[in-house]
This record gives sequence, C-alpha cells and structure tokens, in this order.
Amino acid sequence: LFKKTNLKYLSLGILVFQATSLVLTMCYSRTLKEEGPRYLSSTAVAVAELLKTMACILLVYKDMALRFSSA
Repeated sequence: LFKKTNLKYLSLGILVFQATSLVLTMCYSRTLKEEGPRYLSSTAVAVAELLKTMACILLVYKDMALRFSSA
C-alpha cells in the first residue's frame, strides 16, 4: 500500500498538519470573547505532543510492516 518514499512524505505531511492545526486552533480559541474557564496552553501542547507521538509510533509500525513484507 505504501512505498518507503511515500511513507516519508506522509509522515512529513501528518506532522506539518498537526503543528499547523495546533497553532491555528490555539490562536482561534484564545481570541474568543466568551466567558468561562480557559484551558492552560501547556495542557494543549502536552496533548498535541501525545498525538504526535502516537502518529510517529503508527508510522514506524507501518514502516516495520513494510520492511518485513518486502523481505
């Protein structure tokens, strides 16, 4: 399904999308004029790093599966 070069670009795309969406979501949610409790930006960054780690683990798993299937 994925070739090694495609997997490289897929992982780059996923990480760029994740970083961009984090910045845009945080900027948008911080500029809302609604009342109520705000979240800590450090919590949002920690959750984003957790999602990034899970995406990297998934991509490494796909890469390992690709290596074993081609061997």
